[in-house]
Amino acid sequence: MYKSIFSLMSFLVLCVMSNAQNQMRTNVSTFDVVPLKFNEPANGSDLKGGFWNGHFFYRNSFDTAWKSWSGIGVSNTTDTITNSYTNEFSSISGSGVNGTKNYAVCYMGGTIIQEKDDKLSGFYVNNTTYAYRTIKEGSAFSKKFGGTTGKDKDWYRIKIVGYSGATILDSTWFYLADFRNDDDAKDYILKKWAWVDLSNFRSADSLVLSFESSDVGSFGINTPTYVAIDDVNAQSPINFKYVFKPFNFNNSNFFRNGSVWNGQTDTSGGFLIDGLYFENSYNTNWDSWSGWAVSKNIDTTKGGFDAQYTAIPGKAVNASDSAFAVSYGRSVIRMPYSEKGWNVWLNLSYTNSAYTYKSMKNGDAFSKKFGGILGTDPDFFKLYIIGYDANNKIVDTIGNLGDEILLADFRKDPKYIQNKWAQANYIFHMPIVRMEFQLVSTDNGTFGMNTPDYFCLGNFVFYTESVKKQDLKKVNFYPNPTSSTLTVDVQKLEAYEIFELTGRQVEINNAPESKIINTSALANGVYFLRIKADGNSYSLRFIKN
Repeated sequence: MYKSIFSLMSFLVLCVMSNAQNQMRTNVSTFDVVPLKFNEPANGSDLKGGFWNGHFFYRNSFDTAWKSWSGIGVSNTTDTITNSYTNEFSSISGSGVNGTKNYAVCYMGGTIIQEKDDKLSGFYVNNTTYAYRTIKEGSAFSKKFGGTTGKDKDWYRIKIVGYSGATILDSTWFYLADFRNDDDAKDYILKKWAWVDLSNFRSADSLVLSFESSDVGSFGINTPTYVAIDDVNAQSPINFKYVFKPFNFNNSNFFRNGSVWNGQTDTSGGFLIDGLYFENSYNTNWDSWSGWAVSKNIDTTKGGFDAQYTAIPGKAVNASDSAFAVSYGRSVIRMPYSEKGWNVWLNLSYTNSAYTYKSMKNGDAFSKKFGGILGTDPDFFKLYIIGYDANNKIVDTIGNLGDEILLADFRKDPKYIQNKWAQANYIFHMPIVRMEFQLVSTDNGTFGMNTPDYFCLGNFVFYTESVKKQDLKKVNFYPNPTSSTLTVDVQKLEAYEIFELTGRQVEINNAPESKIINTSALANGVYFLRIKADGNSYSLRFIKN
């Protein structure tokens, strides 16, 4: 079994390295860019009949006389306790997928229309608080699932039908609660986000959602007909395990309308590359953006706002690359949903944008010249990468003292402003589901940071795997750094692999004779070591010098 995992990882690395363009798409619907006030859901009261998000139109209907609605709306409410129709917009998890604020809610049934016929990967669903609590506790209108004895074979599900015009193409069901098992321990009411796989559906122009339940009365279903929905057409978490690959931004889909993609062409809310979702927000009223953009701009002669999409080195990271990402403001990279999170290692190539570099070097109307008039001011400009778990809690931060990611530093000699592509590697010590990139400067004013809030991200290697119980165990290994051998403190070393930061596998041994690994043939640098020992698997990082 473990040998097959090793083979799979090697295959993924080779496939990605041989493929110049990562799989990329912008037709993912996360609902995060739908404007909402806190606890004020969008339920069709604007009488527009629905809303667009990520190349999908979500239908809804609002009755002005009864102040009632149906279809699909968007919510950011967080009440996981109240069992009442007054709490119809809350998901039982209290948030969207991986702790995001916005998610959709479908009531009585809904229709999702695609901008064009296309295949869909699927979407996430969860019970709303109202539906979950009613199924679990019962109400004046609905039964407690399982009945008084817990033996009633109750169930509650959504039906998803794919259409092309008026023709039904495919259909499937997904159970939101299921008490049909003979073993009561297997009965469940969904309380966390779950993936609905539609990868076997044919290309369709629309999906229609409806509800079915074992609890039916004279007027139809007694169970509250609600379901929470998020991340439509995103990456399946099932296919995201054991990812170890280099990423680049060379995909031609970004540049159909020029040398920059900043979200303007689709206002989709971001883009997906091989399972990583890069959030973007484009404001059509102000013609402004934040989050991630992708650029080919290398003309460093310009300055100011005109240089926001230019990397100051005047080129991409490698000769074979033509593009890079640009971060402005709050920038987030999300992984597929995982209740436990993902173990993540990063190897980043980063630099300043030409706008920020020239602002720090020369000063401008809004920002100071770094170092001040005498060049002695202890200014700095640095990047933090903050890791969040599925409950939207910060669990780890990269960029603290001893692990700083500096784009400018005038605190000691040699003073510098980064004008080349720099490379560094980092590890999150706790499992995470998303990373937030945040810039900090010593130049601040009444409205926050004066230094232009940009940096550029080049190719990077991203390694993650699903978190299991054995992943939480620690393995000691020494010495680190090492010059010739690395000893792993285990009873029996059963197999190991060594990878460079580029993702290239440099060694594999499926039957080592001892727990001592010979590293003398390795070039100096940082390596990833994946081992199987004592029946468990572990991931380690070491330095060869």
